[in-house]
Amino acid sequence: MTKPLTAIIVDDEPLALEGLSLRLAKIPEVEVIGQAENGDDAIRLCHELCPDVLFLDLQLPGLNGIEVVQAIQADVLPMVVFVSAYSDYALDAFELNAIDYVLKPANLGRLQKTVTRILERRQPRQAEQEKYRLLQALTQTSGLAVTELESWLETDRPLPAKQDRELIIKNSDNEQVFVPMGTIRWIDAAGDYMCVHTESETHVLRITMKKLQTLLDGSLFARIHKSTIVNLSYVTAIKPMRNNESLVTLKGQVELKVSRNYSQALQQFVAKKKTLS
Repeated sequence: MTKPLTAIIVDDEPLALEGLSLRLAKIPEVEVIGQAENGDDAIRLCHELCPDVLFLDLQLPGLNGIEVVQAIQADVLPMVVFVSAYSDYALDAFELNAIDYVLKPANLGRLQKTVTRILERRQPRQAEQEKYRLLQALTQTSGLAVTELESWLETDRPLPAKQDRELIIKNSDNEQVFVPMGTIRWIDAAGDYMCVHTESETHVLRITMKKLQTLLDGSLFARIHKSTIVNLSYVTAIKPMRNNESLVTLKGQVELKVSRNYSQALQQFVAKKKTLS
């Protein structure tokens, strides 16, 4: 059996709220999971429960129905059905992409038609949600961001390998620079700036180390110091030092210090390095 639509109903009149709840209870495709009598509570419930559909009266104390829809964040906005005793606001409602506009008193037959309309509209939405879930799963295995995967789907190109990805950064002149991940040898901090060292040049950008790490492929890059990140594919040697510290040597005879706080993590990354080649 298909999972029923979850619904929140909103009306400032208790009798109207009860009547709508009773009629919707007779429609097996709908499950009422929350009720509210004002706009503020409606917004709160939508954020807490994330319903599929919101049956919403227009005349409410405080925020009206239109203002409620405008206030709900787009990522949790359910499909909206306005339920009102007045037809004056129908145009405004449909400008907000409402699924339906039902005049009170809403009988069972009219509500059933509304639910049928919602179910028809729901199919593409479900497909889009499923696509997003699949992209999220793929980003875990590919290391690519969801936005990158969406762009890739629109092309005929094969899925880019991790070393072929690009780091998109803004340099000190506020220009966007596309730096292939595979060409970055190491990154270090210089005050409020980060220096991205490639095989041929150094890019300077204003960003925190923590933020920059989220943009990098975690299977290619390892943090070896509070101010240094290296590309593991460039590591040619690790030399132990005192106090559990060490030196890593990169291609091109670049030596970088590994602090003891990151020595163990580096060893774990290097142990996996063979899988990258």
